[in-house]
This record gives sequence, C-alpha cells and structure tokens, in this order.
Amino acid sequence: MSDRRYTALVLAASRGNRDPLAQAGGVSHKAFIDIAGEPMLLRVVRAVAESGRVGRIIISIEAEAADEARRILSVLPGAGDFTYVASRANIGTSVSAVTEAHPEALPLMITTGDNALHTPEMVRHFCDSLDRVSEDAALGLTPARYILEKYPGETRAFHRFRDGEFSSCNLYALLTPKAMAAPRVFNSGGQFGKKPKRLIGAFGIVAFLLYKSRLLKLRTFLKFLSRAIGVRTAPVLLPFAEGPIDVDRMQDWELANRIVADREGASGHSAA
Repeated sequence: MSDRRYTALVLAASRGNRDPLAQAGGVSHKAFIDIAGEPMLLRVVRAVAESGRVGRIIISIEAEAADEARRILSVLPGAGDFTYVASRANIGTSVSAVTEAHPEALPLMITTGDNALHTPEMVRHFCDSLDRVSEDAALGLTPARYILEKYPGETRAFHRFRDGEFSSCNLYALLTPKAMAAPRVFNSGGQFGKKPKRLIGAFGIVAFLLYKSRLLKLRTFLKFLSRAIGVRTAPVLLPFAEGPIDVDRMQDWELANRIVADREGASGHSAA
C-alpha cells in the first residue's frame, strides 16, 4: 500500500425538508436513515476511514444537521478530527466551497453520503488506482457486466459507449490545482447517466450528441470533455457490483438493507 494519504470529502446534503426517504425512515435527514441497524452516514464514513488511504475526512452537510451528524459519527475512531462544512445549493457549489476553504485538501477523494454499500476495500481500490493516475481528476466507474451478473433484476442507469456500458460509483478525485475547475460541471445537478440532457448545460450540445451517438470509447469521450473544461480526467474502473448502488429511492433502500444484512450475516458481524 502506498504511503500517500488522500483527503476524503463526503457529500451528505439532503434533498430538502420533505425528502421521502427521511420521512419514511422517521429521521430528520436522508443520510441518517437506518441501513441494517446503523445510520447510512456512519456506514459511508466508516468505509472511508477504514480504507487505510485517507488522512483527513470532511463532511459536507446542512448546518442544521451537523450536530446530529457529529453525534452519529462520534463512535468512530478519530471522529473529533473530522471537519464539517455547510453544504451549498448543489454538488458543484458544495465541492467548490470545500476546495476554496481548504485548498490544502488536495489530493481530494469525493464520495456521497448515500453510497451505503461502499466498503473499505472499494475505497482502497479506488485510491490505489489514483496513485497511478497522471491526469488532473478521476471518476470511478463499474462496468455493467459486474452489476448485471450479480443483480440482473435491478434497474440502473448506464453510460453507454462503443467499448461498453458503465455506471458511476459516486467516487471522484481532484488531484491537481487545475482540477479545482471541475466541480462546476455539477452545478446543474450531475446525474448525467439518469438525465443526459444536463450534459448540454455542463459541456455543450456537441458533447450531448456525442454521448447519445455511442460512437466514442469511454476514454475518448472523457478526453473530449477534458478539453471542454480544461481539466484532464481519467476513468478508474472498479470491479465491484455494489459500487454504483446509491440509496436514492425506496427500492434502493430495501436492496441496500438486504445486501448489508446478507454481507454482515455471512461475515458474522453484527451492527452496533
């Protein structure tokens, strides 16, 4: 394992006061819903902390939810050193708020508070791959075959290219000062796989047409996008079927509970 340590940013903002998952879970915030006996945010931050590749953890969450997040995460070793930054209106501005307030945070690894199935192994694999990336930024993707083989009945949004289909794992990295310009592409909300028309606002109509045509390979398309924003971006392929399964819908929540219960039952681990 490399001695390099990344700063980890966990984006944990909710979708407003009427988030349906928070309401269904009887909690004040989506990130606090229960996943097989533990709050989702705790599972995400623990996976990051136990990866062995992170030296600092920053949580971006609404200011009014920060105290509850601190209470939930207080059971983790080193929780007193976590940094909390108030989230902004969208992903792009939330990341920019962190990089502007903490420019020393580079290299920065980013994940989201609803990826409850991320594991220390997954985060470690991503960071180990980042050690070999020479570009300014990177994003983690799982090839569709891993997901479809393990979860054939689940519907996921795939990015389709000439060399295959891929799903985002909500794992990103800003590696150089040039990468500070990258977060603005998420000012429209991101989720380009589910809502590809957002590519128009972020990158222009040509990018959207190329994406829809499926004529380019993944790396070629990313090079095109990289030129558009002036940030060289590399794909990092991850062989984990659970990587792209975020908890964004009721069916995702039910699936995550089943997967974690099976995983921890098989390992003999019982949630605190």
